[in-house]
Amino acid sequence: MNSPRKNPIDNVRVYICAGLLSACGALLLNVMPVLFGAIGETLGYGEQQLGTLALASNLAFALVGVISLAWLGVFSWRTIAAVATVIVTLGIVAILNKPSYGELLVIMAVAGGATGALYALAMVIFGGSDRPERAFGFKLGMESIPGAALLILLPVAVAPQWGFDGILIALAASALLMGLALFGVPSRAVKREDLIAASIHADAGKHQFIVWMSLVASLVFMTGVMAVWPFLELIGKKTGLSSNEIGTVLSVGFLINAIGGFIASSLGLKLGRVMPVAAIVAVVLVGLVIIGQFTSMTTFTVGTLLFLLSINFVLAYTFGLMAEFDTSGKLVALGTVCISLGAAFGPAIAGSLIERYDYSAALIFSGVCAVLTLAIHGGLSIRATALQQGAAQSRLVSMP
Repeated sequence: MNSPRKNPIDNVRVYICAGLLSACGALLLNVMPVLFGAIGETLGYGEQQLGTLALASNLAFALVGVISLAWLGVFSWRTIAAVATVIVTLGIVAILNKPSYGELLVIMAVAGGATGALYALAMVIFGGSDRPERAFGFKLGMESIPGAALLILLPVAVAPQWGFDGILIALAASALLMGLALFGVPSRAVKREDLIAASIHADAGKHQFIVWMSLVASLVFMTGVMAVWPFLELIGKKTGLSSNEIGTVLSVGFLINAIGGFIASSLGLKLGRVMPVAAIVAVVLVGLVIIGQFTSMTTFTVGTLLFLLSINFVLAYTFGLMAEFDTSGKLVALGTVCISLGAAFGPAIAGSLIERYDYSAALIFSGVCAVLTLAIHGGLSIRATALQQGAAQSRLVSMP
């Protein structure tokens, strides 16, 4: 009797290497506060100009995520990773020449598109796992670690000693080193037999519904997250904290965010799909309430850490459910779009709410998004369980 073939995606080496490629894809987004702060200070750009640079980078990130459906299955994964890594590295190095604003806009768009390619590639690699919830938990945790380290090291150790050029060189070197992880991932996609069977099953349309609605759940959640994340420094200052104190809390929070992903990876489906997400949404709501007290360093720190713990945890389950029912193995790459659109919509909606009401309105909006995400994910999980039970019964009936 032939033993079941082990999925080559599901081993530690591939997880770590693909996680590093994902970290390279998330690099610009993760270090954007430090990078844009340095660009604004050195090149003399204001908030509106910096916001346009961020928009160009995020839109390119999203666009590449959409068009990746056409080429991720055509070219070698290692070739894609190599080309994208080189483009990101050269884009960062090009800023050393202190380009004009128009040139910088193009550089950020091109670099943002390249990071989008890397992130979409990582989504597809981890989406090929036989245990996608665990795989995505590891991915999200792994990709946060370099960003957290750079957020601490760049302003504390690099900028005081080497200034603006040192920040750019450190980022370029980090991108290149993480890109070298391409040699540890497979060169092509691996066909999962359960997905092939599902693609010709009568319930294939129901599978696609779960995939698309999981994308919606991820987008709703990221919109809520990004409605608060960009304003945490301003909320901290309203509480009376210094910039250094706030920076320390946010850096530690980024590490907590990574831990949330690893917790989701270790849990997998041991407690089902709904209970872990319900528990962490409760944690989110408590964190948002505590942040909204605006009373002290303690309440700001505790609330922020509880809030940030949830991000990778929830996405591990929404992305995992999406990957589990993605019969094409490609739609999972659209998770890239959810992140970039959430980064665009969240701050815009929150900014309007804060201007019209106050920071509490943005916190309430974020809480509503978390609850709505739980409702969508819970409904999809029930549907997914029913589909899997129906498929199992059909196999039993068809057995001789």
